[in-house]
Formats: sequence, C-alpha cells, structure tokens
Amino acid sequence: MNIDLLKQRQKAFDYLFDAVVVTDLNGIIIDWNKGSQALYGYSKEQAIGQPVNILHVPEDSVDITTEVISTVEQEGKWSGEIRMLHQDGHIGWVESMCVPIYDDNGQMLGALGINRNITERKNETARLEHLAHYDQLTNVPNRYLLLDRLTHLITQSLRNESRFALLFIDIDKFKHINDTKGHIFGDQVLIELALRLKSSIRNSDTLARFGGDEFIILLENISDIKDASTMTETLFKALKNEFLVDDAMIKIRCSIGIAIFPDDGITTDRLITTADRAMYEAKD
Repeated sequence: MNIDLLKQRQKAFDYLFDAVVVTDLNGIIIDWNKGSQALYGYSKEQAIGQPVNILHVPEDSVDITTEVISTVEQEGKWSGEIRMLHQDGHIGWVESMCVPIYDDNGQMLGALGINRNITERKNETARLEHLAHYDQLTNVPNRYLLLDRLTHLITQSLRNESRFALLFIDIDKFKHINDTKGHIFGDQVLIELALRLKSSIRNSDTLARFGGDEFIILLENISDIKDASTMTETLFKALKNEFLVDDAMIKIRCSIGIAIFPDDGITTDRLITTADRAMYEAKD
C-alpha cells in the first residue's frame, strides 16, 4: 500500500473526534488516538500495554470485556452504552461500537472500539426522568410514580398472596397555615413533614406526595391491620415534636386513614378511596 496513504490514514485515525481504542484478543490496548486521550485522560504512552478494563468501572469490567470479545468474534460487531472510568476517577457514559481486526490470513487479531461521550445526554435523561417521577418540592415520589408502584405491588401481592397497607396522610388545617403564614412557609412545612415521614418507614416502603398536603405510604408485606396501626403510631410520634420553620415553632397535626390489601380492595382506586375516607373519618 502507498506509504503516503498509510500516513494519511494514521493522521486521520489520530485526529478523529471520537475515541478509538485498539486491543488484542487479551484485551490489552495496542493503539490509542488523541480522541481517546481527551475522553479518558491517559496519554498514548500511558495507555498502550494496559488492560482495556482500566477504562471501565471495576464492577462492570469483567462482564463487558467478556461480552464484547465474544460478540465481536461470533457476530462481527458489538455496540452498546456503557459506563466509562476517567483517569481522574470520575465516571461517565460512552456509546461504544467494536469491530474485529483480522490479519492477512483472516485470523482475528483483536478489536477496534469507537467510543463517543454521551455523559451529558445520559445525565439529562436522568434529570428528566426524575422530574417526571418525583415531587420537586419534597423530592419524594409523585402521584404518577406512586400509582405505578401501587399497580405493581397489587400484581405482586396477588401472585404471592401477601398483604400490604396503604396509609393516606393529610395535614389538619393546612389551609389555615397557608392563609396566615404564606405559601412559602407552608412549603417548608411540607418539606419537613416529608423528611420525618421518610425517616420513619422502612427502605422497602414507599412515601409519595399525592397532591397538596396529602401523602400516601405503601407498607409492603404486612401480616395484618396491627402492623399498619403500629406504623401509624410511629408516624404520630415522629410528628409529635414541633416543626421549626423560619425561626418559628409550629405544632402540626395529621390525620391518617388505612386501607389493607386485599381486605379493603384489590384495585388502586378502591384502596385509595377507602384510605381517604378513613382519613376524613379520623378528622372527626
């Protein structure tokens, strides 16, 4: 092949915007362009001779290397989105494609990987998903995520023949707080309430803001109504102490209604309605 053409190809390889990493069959880096240095932080001299898993998050590296080499050998190409590890330790995401490299006899020598940084795109996707599923004031699941989890919990509980409880929680006279103290003050009350409720339940349970000053808790795998009643007592204790909001102490009272699956219903609407009604009865 023309030497000038080879030099031009090498120059083009080096100056591609994407990171190009070439490895042998053992996953050892044998070539590296400037795009790789920009993406991963290692110079060519530092990278060549190192195992390619220095570019992967440790808990991902074994599975990724095995999967990539196997797929490239069998199917002629591998592509996917994987986490990357920068030289300075920070973690990002790359969109990667790997293809095999053959010698003149058609024997596979290694693989060439083309990697593009998609960290910003992944972060933006995660941000939008969080906005769609979490309440922006209290940072707990919103109504949409609650209903999704409740639907799955019903299906799971029907299959396992297990019980769970739905607790409907409402702040007594919250409108009066907003009217006299202002909505910003009221927002701070909601934030503190969510923190206290969250710290009182198990990691397996769900706390969600249903709307306004209404919250719902899903208690999974309970034995009977006594378990739900015990949790209710725990919540009342957590709310017993006054709230400190804007250097002012305020006493908050809540009403709680309980619905038990499957005793009080086996649908989302039925369970929420039953707990809501029980909560209003508790106010009286």
